[in-house]
Amino acid sequence: MGTRKISDVRRVSRKEVRELSKLPWLYEEALSDRSFEARVLFDGRVLHCFRIDGTAQLYPSRAAAEEMWREYEEMGRKTTEQLAKPTVDSCFTFLPPIADFLRDVEAHAKSLGKRLRIPDEALDGTVASLDAVDKALRRIPWAKRPVPDLLTPLVAYVGEVMRRVSGGHWTRSPTSRKRQVAVYDPTEEEAFQAALQAATPAAYAAAEKAGAEAKARRDSKADVASAIRAARSAVYDEVFGPGPKLLRIDVVDDPITGHENEPMITTRDGRLWQPFALVYVPMIEPSKRLPLRLAVETTLVSR
Repeated sequence: MGTRKISDVRRVSRKEVRELSKLPWLYEEALSDRSFEARVLFDGRVLHCFRIDGTAQLYPSRAAAEEMWREYEEMGRKTTEQLAKPTVDSCFTFLPPIADFLRDVEAHAKSLGKRLRIPDEALDGTVASLDAVDKALRRIPWAKRPVPDLLTPLVAYVGEVMRRVSGGHWTRSPTSRKRQVAVYDPTEEEAFQAALQAATPAAYAAAEKAGAEAKARRDSKADVASAIRAARSAVYDEVFGPGPKLLRIDVVDDPITGHENEPMITTRDGRLWQPFALVYVPMIEPSKRLPLRLAVETTLVSR
């Protein structure tokens, strides 16, 4: 939230939020959203409340709160822009252009034996043949494996094994995915948001009371936290009821970027397998290192 750059800002507990909220205050819509509610106190300080857990930040003035809000929005904008940027596809670095790879995939697969010094007859395209590949790879240090002249034939051969077993075919990465979006009645949605704002003080009070009662019973910290969450949820559930009326569910296409150069296997039943990821990820993430045969067999039986 950028509060470290603003002086005289401090974190406020749920108990203090409740006490401060007993003072005269006004709801400030310009500094509020679904996650935060801004309350301008009579003395000019601003209480910026986190709706979910009831805590808050206390700002010495509206100007300080506005500065925080600008930083918050700027951070959100930068995050959105970053997510919108196409990610760098590792396949671009290690594999030939996708069209060239798919055209020459058989030749790439056949070249693996020479690269790893494995007899051609040992690479018969079966899952069992991956044992010979693993044995040969063990002679190569992990740090020296992520190189184009090894990854290209390795991905091709492992992918050919997966293609034959699954009855599938080589393909390109999808360029979009379907996502469902709920569309609500605008009037009821507006009323829902108003109810959310109105219920917040009561939810804070109920949570504070439940927490105090749980502590008086000498409940564990986990039980105290559970009592606070349950009390807060009970208030919101009572106010909101079933929520705004759902008009429809729209299906939209979200673009997929960053995998334009990744060759994949589409199986007979329509699943997508990623031989590049199966080979490459264990090279850079030690916790995911498995023998190739086991990794492929796990993929084959997964649903």
